[in-house]
Order: sequence, then structure tokens, then C-alpha cells
Amino acid sequence: MSPGTSESDGPGAVPLRGEVWEAHFPPPIGPHPVVIITSNALIPRLSALTAALVTGTPGPMTTHIPIDTAAGVTKYPESWVNVTDLHAVPQSRLRQRRGRLSPGELETVETCLRDVLVL
Repeated sequence: MSPGTSESDGPGAVPLRGEVWEAHFPPPIGPHPVVIITSNALIPRLSALTAALVTGTPGPMTTHIPIDTAAGVTKYPESWVNVTDLHAVPQSRLRQRRGRLSPGELETVETCLRDVLVL
């Protein structure tokens, strides 16, 4: 396995920072794509990971980062990572790896998170 890639895409796959996963939220949200935000070093030790919701609704450029279809999101014609919509998602609710943000997209998400959270 190369650095920065999941061991597999099936059950038991290890999520990594910057990956897009299908998360199963309780109603009314239901299945929804998310971007994993948690540091790779912490992921094996945590039962729940911090994730940002992916939406099909545009918003301010400071909070909604556009992502390419190469990230694996097919739910919407256009997709944005909403850095103000963060969730602690139990790893058991991460069902399928969809893809990965590009390095530039992940860098923009990180910058916007720092601004929104005043870090």
C-alpha cells in the first residue's frame, strides 16, 4: 500500500484524511458523502472521525469549496465541501470510499477550516 491510499474500498477499509466516503447518518440526513478531516495518525485510535458534509448547494467561497467529480461524488451535478457542517462520524457508519480530494482541494479545505474555526 502506498502512503495516502486506503488499504481497500470494501468493508474494513481504513479511511484517510482527504478521502470522500459515503456515510450513513440517521434520518433525516440518511446516506451522504463526507470528506474525512481527522489526522491520519489519529484515525486508527478513534471510533468516530471528524468529517465535513459534501453538498450540492453552493455557498460562500469562504465556507463552500468546490470539488471535481474526480473526488468520487456522483450524488450532485456539482459538489461543494461545506466546512461549517462538521460531524463526528462513527467509523462503523462509513460505508464506502468514493474517492479523494485533489491536493489543491484539500489545501483549500484546510485553509477555510482554519479561518472558520479561527485556528
